[in-house]
Amino acid sequence: MRKRIVFAIFLLSTCCVFWGNGFGQEARKPFTKQEILRLLKPTPGTRYEQGDLAGEIAQRGIAFPVDERTLDEFRKAGARSFVIDAIQKAAQNAAQKQTQEQPQSQNRPAAEAPTSDALPHLQRQSSLDNPPTTTEEAPRDAPKIDVAKLPLLDQARYHAAEFMDDLPNFVVTQIVTRSVRTPDKKDWQQQDKLEIELSYRTKTGELFKLVRYNDKPTQMTYDQLKGATSTGEFGSILGALFSSRSQAEFKEVRREIFHGHQTVIYDFRVKKAFSSNTITDKTSGRTVTTAYSGSVWIDTESGRALRIEQSSEDIQRGFPITLAESAVEYNWITIDGQRYLLPVYAEIILGSDPERYYSRNVIELRNYHMFDTDLKILPEK
Repeated sequence: MRKRIVFAIFLLSTCCVFWGNGFGQEARKPFTKQEILRLLKPTPGTRYEQGDLAGEIAQRGIAFPVDERTLDEFRKAGARSFVIDAIQKAAQNAAQKQTQEQPQSQNRPAAEAPTSDALPHLQRQSSLDNPPTTTEEAPRDAPKIDVAKLPLLDQARYHAAEFMDDLPNFVVTQIVTRSVRTPDKKDWQQQDKLEIELSYRTKTGELFKLVRYNDKPTQMTYDQLKGATSTGEFGSILGALFSSRSQAEFKEVRREIFHGHQTVIYDFRVKKAFSSNTITDKTSGRTVTTAYSGSVWIDTESGRALRIEQSSEDIQRGFPITLAESAVEYNWITIDGQRYLLPVYAEIILGSDPERYYSRNVIELRNYHMFDTDLKILPEK
């Protein structure tokens, strides 16, 4: 019996990881608003990873009042959602600390003040339930980022970092054609066809629902599917490649017209030590992390990646899967009157060279539309 295999690429979150050398080794004073705005500015070659910034804010705290105008100023400067959350939590902690330090004439016994051991717990509480309020005057306009003036690779890195934050809630139909190639067949043989309803919500991520199997309605769930399946086409590949943690090595190779767009093609390689690219074998349950290399097509007009191809390298010896390749293409899609750059096509090839057995999934994404979360429940008559 042939082994069943699955390929998944995950973007490792950096919002809860703090690298000690990102902003200095020694303890420093709380952040000022101007300091955070300066670090958010994407200066080529010196732009800090926002996950590191969020961790540093949690460590150092802030020294300025926070209201919705202040948060909007940070958003305009390019702050991602986890940086905003870190600022809100730091403001909540600062307010809590100020309450603790009030004189006992406020009729609050000192024993009621949270101890230092409780502070980590307080930092994990959501500041959205009790947003801080201040009377700070309206801030001056935040510095505008002229992304178009950045080098092309930095433009692509900037847009990749914001890819998931920019997505709306949507639903899209995935048509997946699965084929196999065996030792006795040199051509691909179609195995089955899947119709999947993929819904994306900003708070919960992707959800796969199998609607049809071989053009017929089915009660089977997506998790029950045998054979090769995949996740991560929506931003994980781009985010992992352009993250500063990947330390990807890029080399410009040529220019090419791709689907009517002038693009620059860069070859890249990510070493195993810095990779978040994983392959999982369903049968054994084993997962390995691999190095990977490939090419990316970047639109010279928008500075966005339109196609990315990558192949796993340095796969652990003895692992059942010895070949893992993927390609994803993006195009502009209008959802509810707004244009978004979204995947429209993907292809994934997995296989075992010793067995000469390979699988291929060709994925087409159609009919993007808004996911309506506003439900109206009418009382029974």
